[in-house]
Amino acid sequence: MKNILLSLLLLLCVSTATMAQYDLSTGYVYSRPQQQMGDYIKHAHGLQFQALYRLPNSRLAFGAGIGFNGYGSETSRQTYRFGDGSTTETDVSVDNAFSTFALIGRLDLLPASIVTPYLTGQAGYSLYRTSLYIENPDDPDGCKPLENKALQTDGAFSVSGGGGLRWDLSSIIKKASKQRFFADISALYTQGGKVSYMNVNIPATPATHHHPVPASGDVFSYSTRFINPVNQVVHEHHVGDVYSSYIRMMEFKLGFVYRISK
Repeated sequence: MKNILLSLLLLLCVSTATMAQYDLSTGYVYSRPQQQMGDYIKHAHGLQFQALYRLPNSRLAFGAGIGFNGYGSETSRQTYRFGDGSTTETDVSVDNAFSTFALIGRLDLLPASIVTPYLTGQAGYSLYRTSLYIENPDDPDGCKPLENKALQTDGAFSVSGGGGLRWDLSSIIKKASKQRFFADISALYTQGGKVSYMNVNIPATPATHHHPVPASGDVFSYSTRFINPVNQVVHEHHVGDVYSSYIRMMEFKLGFVYRISK
């Protein structure tokens, strides 16, 4: 009896490995923040990568994904002062971005066909980061910047839900194998915890100009110190405002999927 059970288990493992399918995908993501977050971030553009394992004889797939998104940047010419009092003209860049790390589940609503609709859900972590980069004029390759640091970093857990369509490209590419290459389009709504983040390109509305009123506790300004080359007076250069709100956004993705079968 024991040998029979072991034989059945081995047969099951071999069959599962033989029928295993993995969907690897990458694509462009357009994010549109909603509610209070939409007052401070107009939109974001990014890339997302996913790897899903399709359960044998099932329409379910599970896996993980990672995304990188930018939502605002600014470069200005400033006079930087060193510790010894000397100065130099250089470019000051501020970049705002957020990354997502998520576990993903997907359910195909129909058997494999030319166009397959599906539902998808994600749960993970969103990390918001603003970086300050001060270029070294004597090092144009950027290997040794005068300053390169994170001005603001914060994150929160988030969940997403939505659906999409997967299109088998063998219907238009005759040399492609069936159920191997796909175009994929999807839309998800994401919500998560409260995060603090910066932006230098906020939407131009009366309520959200630079230097907003910080009395609410949700907004305050961030500045760095530079020197005026004419009168040698040190001044505060505004590099962005820090906002605080709950993660709320719509995400639209257009990408491609490659299916690996073993």
